[in-house]
Amino acid sequence: MSTTPKRIHLRGSGIAEEAVAAAAIRPGDLLAYDSAGKVAKHATAGGWAEKAFALEDALQGKDIDENYALGDRVSYVIGQSGDIVRAWLSGGENAAKGDFLTSNGDGALKVATSSDIRIAVALEAVDASDSNDVDERITVRLL
Repeated sequence: MSTTPKRIHLRGSGIAEEAVAAAAIRPGDLLAYDSAGKVAKHATAGGWAEKAFALEDALQGKDIDENYALGDRVSYVIGQSGDIVRAWLSGGENAAKGDFLTSNGDGALKVATSSDIRIAVALEAVDASDSNDVDERITVRLL
C-alpha cells in the first residue's frame, strides 16, 4: 500500500484560485502571473515569489501526475505561512530535511543560497542529484 500523498496542498488554510495556463504546468509547480493575467511556472531563480502552487485538477477527475496544457484552467493554492504542499525539487539538487528552499526559475524549487529569497523548508530529505536532472517531488512547509 502506497503512502505517497495524492494531493498537492496537504495541510493549511491556503486560498484556492483559478487562472488560465500560459504554458504547460505540472501540479506542484510554483506559479507566477504573466502580463496577460495568466499563470505560468515562476521564472526568477532565487527571486521573490508568491507562494502559489498548481493543484491537481480534481474537478476533472485528474490526479497529481496529470499536467495542465496551454489554455487549461489551472486550479492553484496561494499558500499561507505554515501550509504544507508537495512541490518539485529541481533535478540535480540534494535537499536535506530542514533545508531552506527557493525558486529554481522553472516551477521547481532548489536549495537556497545565502542571497536567495527563501519560500519553504524541506520536511523530508530528497536527493535528485543522481536523477539525470529529473525533478522529484518533495514535501515542504511554506514560510
